[in-house]
This record gives sequence, C-alpha cells and structure tokens, in this order.
Amino acid sequence: MSLYKVKITLPATISNLGPGLNSLGLAIGLYTTVEISQRDDYRLVVETEGEGSGSYGTGVRHPVTLALMRIFQRLERTVPGLTVRVSNRIPLGSGLGAEAAFWVAGIIAANNLLGTVFTRTQILEIAAQVSGLPSQTVTSILGGLTTSTIQGETLIYRALTTSSFMVIVALPELESYRSEVAQVKPERVPLNDALYNLGRVPLLIEALKTGDLKLLAQSLDDRLHVPYLKPHIAGFDHVAEMARRAGAQAVTLSGDGPALIVFAERDHKKIAQAIEQAFQNAGVKARSWVLPIDTQGVVVSVAGTA
Repeated sequence: MSLYKVKITLPATISNLGPGLNSLGLAIGLYTTVEISQRDDYRLVVETEGEGSGSYGTGVRHPVTLALMRIFQRLERTVPGLTVRVSNRIPLGSGLGAEAAFWVAGIIAANNLLGTVFTRTQILEIAAQVSGLPSQTVTSILGGLTTSTIQGETLIYRALTTSSFMVIVALPELESYRSEVAQVKPERVPLNDALYNLGRVPLLIEALKTGDLKLLAQSLDDRLHVPYLKPHIAGFDHVAEMARRAGAQAVTLSGDGPALIVFAERDHKKIAQAIEQAFQNAGVKARSWVLPIDTQGVVVSVAGTA
C-alpha cells in the first residue's frame, strides 16, 4: 500500500505591528513543524513536543487536526488513518502566532494528502477565514512582511519588501494575562488616535523596507492597541526604558501580547539580558530570543512511504 507523509514548517509571526493594527505582519525565525503521515489502519494518533505540549489534549481537539477535518469535510473526502506529530518552538498564547501556524499546517497538510486540490491563493483564503487570523496566517505562509485584509469573503493581501535584520523577542510569564485583557480593547476609539496610527503606517513600511531603524522608532508608536494592553504587563514601561538604555531603538507588543518585540541595530544579546533583568526587577520571570526575519514562509515537503 502506498502511503504519504507531509512535513510543514511555519514561522512565528508578529501581527498588529505598531500602528499597522490588523493589517501588517512580520515573520520571524522561530518555528513550528508538523509532520503528518498516513497509516495503514484507521487510527488518529497525535504526538506533541516542545512549547505547549499537551495543552490541547490529543486527537481531534488539537488545532492541527481540527484544520485537517475542516478540509476533509469541505471536500467530502478523508484518508483512513493519520499520525500527526507536532514539534513546536513558538510559545502558545504569546502573540507570536503559534495557534495560526497550527491551523495553516493542518489545512496545507490536508490539501496535499488529498492531491493538492486548492491553489496557493485558495489556501491563503481558507486559512484566513477558518482561523479568523488573516494577518498571522498570510504572514506565516508568505514570510517576510505582509499586508492583508478581508473584504466580504475575499482575502486581499500583498507581500511587501523588507530588509534583513535581527529582532529581540521577550516573553514574560503572566498566568492571568489572557483573561485580564480579553475585554480591555474598546469598540470605539478617538478619531485623533485613529489618524495618528494611519499617518504612521506608510512610514513604518518604508522603515522596514530600507532597514532605517531611526525612522522605525519614529513610526512604530501605536495609540489604538498597546495602551490598553501594557497596563496588564507588570513593569512594561520600566522594561522598555531599560531596553532603550541598553541600545534598543523601539519596543512594542506582538499581536495581543504579552510578547514584546524590540528593534535594535546592535548589541542584541546585551539588550535581551537587560530586558530579562528589568522584568526580574518587576517580579516577573521572562525569556528572550534574538531572531532573524524569516523571508521564506512555509516550507512543505511531501514523500511517499513504503
């Protein structure tokens, strides 16, 4: 019997980037890998390792398998049995797109297992709609810097040019953060704040394109998102100040947080250490990574097995 194995690797994503709320995404070099193999029986076996291992339980409760089932149901087709192996380095609930990566992996895997029914554009649209996270799914698939929006049921997106540089990711351990911020963002915002953000988006795109971190620092500020979230991150202002003193140009949140994204020209490890120490001073344990921008996006390999 001829069986197939699909291996999918996806990068972490920075969404809600500065003033680019729900429109800009940036892929970074922290990855989740999902390997899905057909079995010669009818069992569904899910194995997880790394960040968040065991958080979703097993079987159909994992987002990867939920995404697989969505595609199988859409096409009214299935495969006999599957082994799903998830090796994840992207922290869950951090604002770095792990959950979106799981959905994308399941959708792409199902498409390949069923004979590549959907085109890349259709996969992008399906992933954006099914996950409800268009900026993250588009960025994880395309890599680099992206912009996207959904108009009705149509996904509108573009890959944008970005320079190559390193970023610092800092993740504080805040057990109640998600529940605290669930309802803090207002449904309406002042017009002046909206205009403030809109006026900075083109400058931010230019800064990322050219690698001009001075311009990035001048255009990264946000008034619609970060101000409502940062009060729930103990020591945020102190951490941002210590990062700047250590040489950082700009600090903001990734997605809905609590991960912080820090931009700097040099001394990245020194800045990362300063951030961890600043969080420690605030009574919060934190981890940090120094990561490159990912420009490749999704990597898919399909192989036959005996």
